[in-house]
Amino acid sequence: MLYQRVLTGIIGGAFFLLLVYVGGYGFLILFSVLALVAYSELIGMRSDPYFSVQSIIGYAFVLMLLLFGTETSTYLLLGLFLLLSVPVVTKNRLSYSDISYYGMGALYIGLSLHAAVLIRLHLEHGLYLFLFVLLCIWASDTMAYFVGGLFKGPKLWPAISPNKTFSGALGGLFGSSAVGYAFFLWQGLGHPLSHWMVLAIGISLVGQIGDFVESAIKRSLHVKDSGVLLPGHGGVLDRFDSLLFASPFAYHVFVCLGF
Repeated sequence: MLYQRVLTGIIGGAFFLLLVYVGGYGFLILFSVLALVAYSELIGMRSDPYFSVQSIIGYAFVLMLLLFGTETSTYLLLGLFLLLSVPVVTKNRLSYSDISYYGMGALYIGLSLHAAVLIRLHLEHGLYLFLFVLLCIWASDTMAYFVGGLFKGPKLWPAISPNKTFSGALGGLFGSSAVGYAFFLWQGLGHPLSHWMVLAIGISLVGQIGDFVESAIKRSLHVKDSGVLLPGHGGVLDRFDSLLFASPFAYHVFVCLGF
């Protein structure tokens, strides 16, 4: 299991970082595929069919949000209107609570990953800043795992994620802060240390919240992993839950601080 996990991480990570470095259409295609797979995992966690009327509308909605965000309300309204019409077309075989799951899922994945696209492709130092976000998340997750395993202590939120501890959360903050300090020393882009630390600590905190949100979704649907696409790692949502929350936070802070 450990060998499988490490091998998947090395191969998948190398391919992912290659397309992040390339940017442009390669990056857009990568994140479009990730978004569609993540959305299919949300559908699969409910044991719903992957190719129904509502799921196909949902896939299209996710792509519209990923590529265009809220730059025009047309795409947002079109997706919502189409989803809201499904109970009518199916004669209430699907309830509006079911459709809410599809709509919220599209917003959760599409808009969150749109922020990642904005960081990488629209900011002046997009590659540098996107790598900063990724490294903050990676350092936070890694330190949380090792520090939490070493010191244990009180559980952070056992009803949602029984293995996470306060010591692990603090370890995550320390790991992300170390990345912020390293990037300031390496190439601060004319910004003070305080800017980098606000970003690093915020990315860790928001990323950990994203982890809890995905855990809550899985627990409510009685599933262990979001999918099985990544051997030893679970699904795409399991790997990118922190990025889904951290990207919008990071993008808006980057813009506010003038990066």
